[in-house]
Amino acid sequence: MPEPQARELKVNYSKKKSFWMTLGVIFLLLILNQMNLSIFQVIESVTVDDIRYPVRGERKPEAPVAIVAIDENSLREIGQWPWPRSIHAQLIRKLKADGAKVVFYDVFFPEPERNQAKAFGQLQTLLDSSMQGTNRSTRAMKEKVLESVRKFQGTQDGDEIFAQALKETHNVLLPILTLGKTEKAAELDEADMNFTAADYQPELEDHPFWSENFLVSIPKLQKAALDAGNIRPVPESDGVFRYYPAIIRYGKEGKYIPFMALQAARYLLGVKDPIKIYSGDHAEIGDRKIPLLDNDNAFIDYCGKPGIIPTFSASDILNDRLKPEQLAQFKGAAILVGATAQGLYDLRPTPYSHVSPGVELNATIVENVYSNHFKALAPDYWKLLLIVLMAMLMWYLVPRYSPFLGILFFLVLLVGYVGVACVCFDHFKTILNVTFPSLSLLLTFMMLTTYKFRTEVRHSRYMKQMFQSMVAPSVVEEILKLPAGIELGGEEKNLTVMFSDVRGFTTYSEKHTPHEVVEVLNEYLTQMTYLVFQTEGTLDKYIGDAIMAFWGAPTHQPDNAYRACSTALGMVDLLHNVLHPKWELEGKEKLQIGIGLNSGPMVVGFVGSESIKSYTLIGDAVNLGSRLEGTTKEYHVEIIIAESTYEQVKNDMLCRELDLIKVKGKNEPIRIYELVDHRLKGAGVKESKVKAFEEGLALYREQKWDEAVKGFKKCLELDPKDGPAEIFIKRCEQLRQNPPGKGWDGVFVMKTK
Repeated sequence: MPEPQARELKVNYSKKKSFWMTLGVIFLLLILNQMNLSIFQVIESVTVDDIRYPVRGERKPEAPVAIVAIDENSLREIGQWPWPRSIHAQLIRKLKADGAKVVFYDVFFPEPERNQAKAFGQLQTLLDSSMQGTNRSTRAMKEKVLESVRKFQGTQDGDEIFAQALKETHNVLLPILTLGKTEKAAELDEADMNFTAADYQPELEDHPFWSENFLVSIPKLQKAALDAGNIRPVPESDGVFRYYPAIIRYGKEGKYIPFMALQAARYLLGVKDPIKIYSGDHAEIGDRKIPLLDNDNAFIDYCGKPGIIPTFSASDILNDRLKPEQLAQFKGAAILVGATAQGLYDLRPTPYSHVSPGVELNATIVENVYSNHFKALAPDYWKLLLIVLMAMLMWYLVPRYSPFLGILFFLVLLVGYVGVACVCFDHFKTILNVTFPSLSLLLTFMMLTTYKFRTEVRHSRYMKQMFQSMVAPSVVEEILKLPAGIELGGEEKNLTVMFSDVRGFTTYSEKHTPHEVVEVLNEYLTQMTYLVFQTEGTLDKYIGDAIMAFWGAPTHQPDNAYRACSTALGMVDLLHNVLHPKWELEGKEKLQIGIGLNSGPMVVGFVGSESIKSYTLIGDAVNLGSRLEGTTKEYHVEIIIAESTYEQVKNDMLCRELDLIKVKGKNEPIRIYELVDHRLKGAGVKESKVKAFEEGLALYREQKWDEAVKGFKKCLELDPKDGPAEIFIKRCEQLRQNPPGKGWDGVFVMKTK
């Protein structure tokens, strides 16, 4: 026959369910990783800016790199921008003379210089207005003046002067600017661009960075320069410059323009071969290998805040104001000339500043290549492994510890992992992904903690529902505070069990209607159960008119025997002093009860089927408690306790030894006691009766029947209704007629339960 369906919900924390939740988090993050959403890249970049760079701190540049700044002071001294190109010619000659190995010129000259042409036009207008007339001599004089001016202008051609300086110094790189789709420039021949193309492997028809639209200096200057390169880095979606494109694909023929800072680094290192690009892997400049992303971007390892790379004002160089120790920094160095003045609008946001000069960004790249300071992204499989690892750690830890420890473990793992990422960033030059493993940690922790919390709340409700009808509310609250709750399946504990039964209830039921029986029984059970709960006992069950209860579980109660005895005395007192008078007034028949108590090792726990179970006791000590309840009928007393219970309460309770008996189903004799009263309350007549009975019992066991009878009669004088005294007087009379002999042990064998 199939078992009935369980009414209660399954409320235990399920490892299987939590495992599937964890796999769900992992699967979600793997999908998000494949989607390559820019938001996660921005978050990851912020962890680099706001955590890893600050933890690492600023580092001193390790390359011979310096910046010549077109700053506010230079604009004040030399004049407004743009400067005459003769000034630039003078500047690069001075840098060459000071020992600069390569000059990175972060300035464009896309149009011929217009200053002298404008002056010539103004002079021609002036001559036309002042030398009016058509005679031959006047026209000849005007032409002669203009010819002389043209010859002078030829000697003062700024473009020519600058181009000549570029050829003579032969160490200046001029930029190539990649234009956007909406920006237009004149079509260029490759010869006009004058750059050393990168050796790119493998060839890609659709390179991530491709353009046919560039801006370069005028051919006269561009061809005179040593080399050229792309100057335009690409910011991330939040506008911060953290990467630069190692190459730009030019034209449909597949020429590759290297980033100009890489070109400068190549010349600084003395590498003659073109830059080699291995797509999605690395770029080679001599023995330097620059890690590349899949889109051939490279990471910029910033040294620190703007100004950390040695910077000198262009006006100080042109006016020879630098000290010898400052000029010494130019020898064999890469010098980057660029604008730092705010009005020239070459300011870019970087991890260290929102207004960092663009020339410093390029100087940093040169420094990175020369000093071998590169950062490589950890392989993508590391990210995937860490996602799984973090999620599984939370799956393992969350159910095993309290919420406080769970939060502590979560924070330790999170901070620890971020610390590992910082160490890898600084010492191992590797960028571990922080975002996805941290999300894996956080999402799994939150999901499993929420699941655990909901499970524990439901479990608490279930436990309350299970126990609120068995134990006092205060005990229920204590149960719910236990770290592991109640061990299902049973555990052995030293407890005290009580069986209480109504005498002659079958006869009582036959005399009264079912309605009257139920009414009286409900009142009786309600009052008696209340007393059990008052001493924080556990109600095991009602067996018809019988009550089974115990103390010491589910919460530990070292004084469980005392609590049980107090309850038993309270039940007898309540019956005689409250219920009997009430029933007498109502014209109802009085009920009598018998109570048996035993203490000892018992197995307590949930027993039953998978669907229906009961929190109960099992064990030999439990059976003995039931036998003692039946024994009360034999001795005409209301409460009998076993010796194990007596030993625990003898200092607090007034008890008298009744007999040494063998109960049905047990071979070993047991000593039983009547629980009379609390020791302080029992002082006087009750205590005297107990002493008289003990004297009689001692004489009884010595087979002194007449003396024993006198002792028991003394008990009857103190309490005429004392059942045990009457029983032992009858026994003494029987044994006097039929002496048991010398081998008699005084054990009385019970014939019934």
